[in-house]
Amino acid sequence: MPRRWTVILGERADAARPIRPEDCHGLLNRWWPQPESEHAAAKRWAMNGWPAPLGDRLHHWTLTWLDDDAPAPVDPEELVGRVQRVGDHLFEPLSVTRTFDTPYTAMLTAADRPVAVRAAEVHTLTPVVTTTRDTTGERVPHVWPNPRRLFGAVHRSGGGIVGGSGAVGAVARFAPPELATPWLEEALAGLDRVRRSALPGEEVGLTEHQQAENRTALGWRGGLRLDVADGPLSEGTAFAVLLELLELAGIGKHTAQGFGAVRVDTVTRGGAAARVPAPRSGRRVAHRIRHSRPRPLDSRARAASEAEEFGGTLFD
Repeated sequence: MPRRWTVILGERADAARPIRPEDCHGLLNRWWPQPESEHAAAKRWAMNGWPAPLGDRLHHWTLTWLDDDAPAPVDPEELVGRVQRVGDHLFEPLSVTRTFDTPYTAMLTAADRPVAVRAAEVHTLTPVVTTTRDTTGERVPHVWPNPRRLFGAVHRSGGGIVGGSGAVGAVARFAPPELATPWLEEALAGLDRVRRSALPGEEVGLTEHQQAENRTALGWRGGLRLDVADGPLSEGTAFAVLLELLELAGIGKHTAQGFGAVRVDTVTRGGAAARVPAPRSGRRVAHRIRHSRPRPLDSRARAASEAEEFGGTLFD
């Protein structure tokens, strides 16, 4: 079942090199290995960021297990007091708190939610890396988020849903099929009703993150508000589950390496952000990106944005 832990780590030795995503990924590959036949497949877990310093040699880390069919091979609660190596660092789990523990069956069939969520604010905690394939089949980065890309994708074969990625992909891959298929059909249709708007002071902008072997990951950071248009109450409850899954599974590629971690704050009253209109033919939109770019977009990223008819704003 989807399960999330918050881990407090104590550093037991000085290390000259900073914590690296690949080191954290290596540790969790030892905790939660996949069969060799599934080595290239999506992971069953999401690393929601990397160990963050709290001071006095303490770090905070959040981890999620997404599989509904099998428990995690190693429960982090069993590792308290046992030193773990993360690259050059030695960390001892001092406390582990389970902060989410709900099966997909309960999430997808809950009919007694007190409020149907209609709006939420999404804040990135790490860079978000999203890619798509161009006309030649090569993967290119996308840095302009839209609701479909935020919540992931499902993969179909022979008319049925067989897998996926991100929030909706977690349901497609791990929830009971008899529940997942109708729920996904409703949720994916409902995503067409989701609109984005800006969060003042948290404008979405480009960012780069250093990876192994001097490679960089091009992505985006910032905040945005999501609103679902008026509709049946069931759409509001499906939207609430999608938001839960968005936090659990993260956004985009490399969530198993710590990228794509977000915090979702539901909005229940007042304070609606001003809408930013979608660009129309022959009309320039006044809203501009105010976030400074670390460096100019490379040609592949520019090609991806142009393929989307990017018109000068980041929001619908």
